[in-house]
Amino acid sequence: MADPIKEGQRVIETADERGLTVRLIGGTAIRHHAETAGQEPFERGYRDVDFVGIREDRDDIVDLMTDLGYEANKRFNTMRRFRLEFYDEHNDRKADFIIDRFEFCHRWDLRSRVEEDCPTVPIEDLLLSKLQIVESSDRDVRDIVAMLNDHPVERGDDTDIIDPDYVAGLCADDWGLYKTVTMSLDRVDSYVANNDLPIDEERLQRRVDELRAAIEGEPKSLRWKLRSLIGERKQWYRRPDLT
Repeated sequence: MADPIKEGQRVIETADERGLTVRLIGGTAIRHHAETAGQEPFERGYRDVDFVGIREDRDDIVDLMTDLGYEANKRFNTMRRFRLEFYDEHNDRKADFIIDRFEFCHRWDLRSRVEEDCPTVPIEDLLLSKLQIVESSDRDVRDIVAMLNDHPVERGDDTDIIDPDYVAGLCADDWGLYKTVTMSLDRVDSYVANNDLPIDEERLQRRVDELRAAIEGEPKSLRWKLRSLIGERKQWYRRPDLT
């Protein structure tokens, strides 16, 4: 299927029919959750599709994607425990799976989260997947703004709200993640201040402030406190392996 958004839905629906736990992540997942992401100046094109799976389904995911017309990157898949990669040559598209955990500039568990929403991972993890990028692009910042524009920051289990306690809890145990997330929120402040956007900027700012307040107010772990003493003198993030 040429449309990557529809293709993502096709993969999720087929996985569900086979009893596999597969969820969307990345740009197409954000587009599913945030109508703002489909409007200027936030709208952007998508080519690849990204998913999350669990390790018990790994072999079945390979069969699923092969049956859907993808070619497995066998060498890549053999060498990586928490990743799978497939190609759709007809549509010049890559499908990337992360298994059990998110790992880019920072790492956290997704295994306990994947069944909390469908067809995407929970909105908090989608937001964090952008907030955790150290060298974020304008596109990444626009994705963050789109999600915060469309979803209130409130405590609760509703899948359409951003629960600040979850984000704050992860940041309170990992100084590096805390550092990057707060840097990203500062970038959002700057982006909104320097662009004329078709959104309620005051409401967006309140949501940013609510998220930041929760992160700052959450009691920090001993590990966080010890790492904070080192600060930026030591690199606090991973350089992502994009190969």
